[in-house]
Amino acid sequence: MYGRWYIVATIPNWFERGMVAPVDNFSPRPDGDIQEDFCGQRSSFASPQKHFVAHDWVRPGTLNAHWRVQVLWSIDLPFLLLYVGPTSRYAMFGENDRTLGWISSRDQVIEHAVYRGLLARFQSLGYDSRKFQKIVQKPEQVGMPGFWNEAIFN
Repeated sequence: MYGRWYIVATIPNWFERGMVAPVDNFSPRPDGDIQEDFCGQRSSFASPQKHFVAHDWVRPGTLNAHWRVQVLWSIDLPFLLLYVGPTSRYAMFGENDRTLGWISSRDQVIEHAVYRGLLARFQSLGYDSRKFQKIVQKPEQVGMPGFWNEAIFN
């Protein structure tokens, strides 16, 4: 899971509202846990890049499926790694209550057939796949159907 993962689709949430080109970079920490560097731009590609660092760790005995994400020193949240594609090009993340979900890709663009397949997999896990929207990763995606564009225009 280490390396760069572009967040290409999400069930829209307050934190990512207005983000374009969000990306997670996962790397090992000296203590054996995971450093998550989340970067993205607010509102447009002309905005300065925002950078947030989180401390992640995998709960023992969960086969890397149950993560905790510490966003502030006193707050850590559950996070599920639901699926990693056979070639490790795509990953699905979610939460226990199934209200939030993310599709990450090693590339900024996801093929339509792969996207549809991942949505079907989310649906089979009890998520409402109709709530997912693609996230703008490239300027030419602004305004395209199916993309979460609201902040770019507001």
